[in-house]
Order: sequence, then structure tokens, then C-alpha cells
Amino acid sequence: MSFTIRENEPLCTLTTWKTGGEAQFFGSVTTEAELVEAVLYAHTRLLKLTVIGGGSNVLVSDTGVKGLVIQMAIKGIEAHEVGSEVFLTVGAGEVFDEVIAETVDRGYWGLENLSHIPGTVGATPVQNVGAYGVEVGSLISLVRVYDTVLETFSSMSASDCQFGYRDSIFKHREGERYVVTAVTYCLSKQANPQIVYRDLAERFNHLIPTQADIRAAVIDVRSKKFPDWHTVGTAGSFFKNPIVIRTEYEALQATYPELPMYEVDAAHVKIPLGWILDHVLKLKGQGTATVGCFEGQALVLVNRGGANTSDVVSFANSIVNKVFEQTGIMVEWEVRLLG
Repeated sequence: MSFTIRENEPLCTLTTWKTGGEAQFFGSVTTEAELVEAVLYAHTRLLKLTVIGGGSNVLVSDTGVKGLVIQMAIKGIEAHEVGSEVFLTVGAGEVFDEVIAETVDRGYWGLENLSHIPGTVGATPVQNVGAYGVEVGSLISLVRVYDTVLETFSSMSASDCQFGYRDSIFKHREGERYVVTAVTYCLSKQANPQIVYRDLAERFNHLIPTQADIRAAVIDVRSKKFPDWHTVGTAGSFFKNPIVIRTEYEALQATYPELPMYEVDAAHVKIPLGWILDHVLKLKGQGTATVGCFEGQALVLVNRGGANTSDVVSFANSIVNKVFEQTGIMVEWEVRLLG
């Protein structure tokens, strides 16, 4: 068997939170053949299967994860140009930001607004990652998956993935059977700057930026709002921005006149939770000795040193409760708890 299994593997070093226990069994897969072997290993031993990538959006239980944990490490980038369109197929184990840097170098437009988001390519359709006015689901053409029930490979279209705000079929029970092995993004060789998001619109002030300009601006903005996940334990934005019905927003606006919102549809708006955490609850920079809200962005929770996962869970839940008590909004975690 080419797939190597290790027992009692510490997971804290494989996540950006830098907390949590061990994987009962662990292995890294670099090819689809190794993935097949890994799934067979789990099935024959009746082990629960858990897949991680860069570990940037997960929080591992202090008691660890039972069963087999697979780290996705399938690499490879292949571009197929059709007129002005570029279909870029990328292995799920590639570092997402490195892929974006390459698309900017090649002049392939589409992903630049998502610069500096930690994690690997395989997580992008699962989470439907988004930032600064762009969601990756709008750029995905196909997602190659391994069906762990039927034990077959197939390709799923964007509609098959059922993309929603920070959501997809892969985050629900019916999608748990699939392991993402590659993603095909539909990009463009024609300039298409997306700069309607306030931070970018204000920065460029009606100028027409290059792709490199947008990437540099996004990296600069994110560097001020988010800590460096290489040195600080964090998962970036810990919670989803809540989507509420318009009348609910209007009722809150009567109490908080400056409460911002973003249009979703005729009946719903999205409220930036960071504004509530900062301006209503005054949580920016606040916390306990071990866990707190980042001083640059209250939506970002950080490991201040010495935190365990229980500390993080307790602090995060306290914020959920405070938001509900103050606004009536029940917010959801964006981070996934394992174990």
C-alpha cells in the first residue's frame, strides 16, 4: 500500500488555530489512487473519515478526532483556453493564494479579489469562499469529487454544488460522501475589475486598476484587518455575516441608525457582523487571557497564547449569546469543529 498511515498524529500543528488533540489515524494523499486506498482503509476498518486541507477553517476538539483523518495534498495546475475564457483545473491540495498569484501573473481575471485567503483549493467550493464582492462559486465550472459511497470519481457542475452564502452541498449530510480532488475555475483573459466593494471603491476612486493593483490592494486591506495566520492562532473570520429579512434590519436600524447592510435580494439583506461586534458590543480587542477578538477586526478571533479548543468554543459561544441578547440575531460559526 502506497498510502502511509500514522497513529495518534497531533493535529494542532496542521491547523491555523494551533489547538486540538490527535487524529486516531492520519495520512496525507498526493494522488487520486492514494485517496482510493485511504477510503478503502477506512471502510474495511469501519473508521469515520475526515478530510482536511490547509487547516485554516477548522477547530479540532481537545480530545482529538476518532477514525481516519486525511490531509488532501493532490497538486497540479492545468489551463485550457477557449477564446477569451480560461478553464483552470487545480488540484485540491494546492495553496489557494499561490494559485491566485499565478493567475494574476498569467493575466487570468476572476480570482484576484480573493487574494490572501488562507487554505487550499479543495476548501474553496466547500466553503464557497468569498471576499470583496466576489464568491468563488460564481467562478467554478466543475468540481471533481470522489464518491466514498459508490467509490467512483465524477464531476459536479456549479448547480450540482448548490452554492449559497458560505455554503454548499458539501457542508450538508447529502454531500458528506464526496471528497473534492480538483476544482475547475472559469476565468477570463479580458479585464474585468470588480471594485464595487467599499474598501476597493474608495481606494481606487474611479480609477481603473490592473489585476495586480487589485491583488495588492486586497492584500493590504486584509493585512490590516486580519492577523498573520502563520504566527497567530486564528481562522480569520470566525462567524458568518447574518442574512436577515429587510423588516428585521429596519427594526435594528431604528435603534442603530448607522448599521450598514448589503443587498441580497428584494426581501433580505446581509449585515456585517463585525460592525455589531465593534460598535454595539464593543468587543474589538476584548477577550480573555487566552482568546480574544482581534484589535483590527472584531469578527476575527485569535489565540492569544496557551488557548485550548475548549477556550475558543466557550468564548465564541459567549459572543453568539451576546449578539442574540442585544439584537435578536442568531449568528452561525463559519469555522467547522472537528471531533
